[in-house]
Amino acid sequence: MIYGVCDKTGKCDSYFGFFKNEKDAEHEVEIQSNRLKEDLGMMDIEIKNDRALFEGKLVVVIHQYILR
Repeated sequence: MIYGVCDKTGKCDSYFGFFKNEKDAEHEVEIQSNRLKEDLGMMDIEIKNDRALFEGKLVVVIHQYILR
């Protein structure tokens, strides 16, 4: 399984990166949430393990993919 950290701030999904370990993906959620705070002024971002919310709207999330 791989974990993709997805940017949900725009109209189309884009990915910050893909990770083998869930903990690495969760760390990337924190990094990208902090970037959104600094770059876009989204100071009230709520970070959970696999997602970040801004005013109740999903802005960063981890998607799980199974490779065959």
